[in-house]
Amino acid sequence: MKKYIPNILTLSRLFITPFIIYLGMNNHIIILIIVALFIALTDFFDGFLARKWQVTSSIGAKLDMIADKVLALGLLILLIMKNHLFFYVLILETVIAVVNIYIFVKSKIANSLLIGKLKTWFLFITIILGFVNLIIPNLQISLTIFGYITIIIQIITLFSYIKYYLKKKKALKDNFSEYIEFYNIIEPFLNNEEFIKRKDFSHHINESVYEHTLRVSFDCYKIAKKLKLDYKSLTIAGLLHDFYEKPWQYDKEKKPFFQMHAFTHAHNAVLNAKKHFGKKITPKIANIMETHMFPVNKKIPRSKEAWILTLVDKADSMDFIMHPIMLFHIFRKEEIDQKKKMSTKKMLNKLKKMRDKEQKQS
Repeated sequence: MKKYIPNILTLSRLFITPFIIYLGMNNHIIILIIVALFIALTDFFDGFLARKWQVTSSIGAKLDMIADKVLALGLLILLIMKNHLFFYVLILETVIAVVNIYIFVKSKIANSLLIGKLKTWFLFITIILGFVNLIIPNLQISLTIFGYITIIIQIITLFSYIKYYLKKKKALKDNFSEYIEFYNIIEPFLNNEEFIKRKDFSHHINESVYEHTLRVSFDCYKIAKKLKLDYKSLTIAGLLHDFYEKPWQYDKEKKPFFQMHAFTHAHNAVLNAKKHFGKKITPKIANIMETHMFPVNKKIPRSKEAWILTLVDKADSMDFIMHPIMLFHIFRKEEIDQKKKMSTKKMLNKLKKMRDKEQKQS
């Protein structure tokens, strides 16, 4: 039931709005004020309970936005007949509602900013004071002060939503271009049969070498792009840094300590990459790959790009240390469950479709 209670509270504001308008039109002001105060409290409790019980949802956010606007606009229409100040409040609230609808249609996201919540509370206080003023005229000064404060906050809220939308739009555009460029760099390697085999190579915790190298590669790409480094070489090196020939967990051959996987797989990955990709593996890419295990191996990274891969790979592999039970399973050569929240195949197909769509548009 916890899942439904916040939405029920939100819907109550929608269903009771016609009744409140009826009360206002028939001058039942005292009952209207009591009901309006009760309904205003639901605006606090629906969000509070949803967050406390961790049952927030997109449909809840949409309902909350609609219920607030319908209730506020209904009450304001009643008040503009009594006080001209509410005409400006109504116009601004209508414009904010139109902007919110436009943003939702364009982005499919029901935005809820802190300034918007603050505006809603000041708006309801001003509305309630407006109705109380019909009974106690001495509140006119307080009503005027709250009215102008509400108008100022409405203007700030309006510009905040517009700014938020433009910022979000730019971020989505940048992310779109970012993913496409990343995909174009790695696509020639992804389609290689030998690289695809890495889907069956267990890495550390609940993921394959294929998934691990994709994540490391993308992180390296973003960092190098931001720092204006050779992001293409680093992206390829990040993708192939664990391109060794066979899964290390199941290698039963006894070897000297310094010839074990941790000390040798970087060099093996370079040799294997050159074998399958030839001239695409430049000396810089090879150097970035070969030094990524520093300080386990003796070769020190010689470039900023090499240091980035070394650090990103370490950070990504921290799960290895944080899961001692999984560590135990790995060293017993047991199978590792590779269930994922989102399959890599779906993600790559989505990127390919995005890239193809962009090419058609251009």
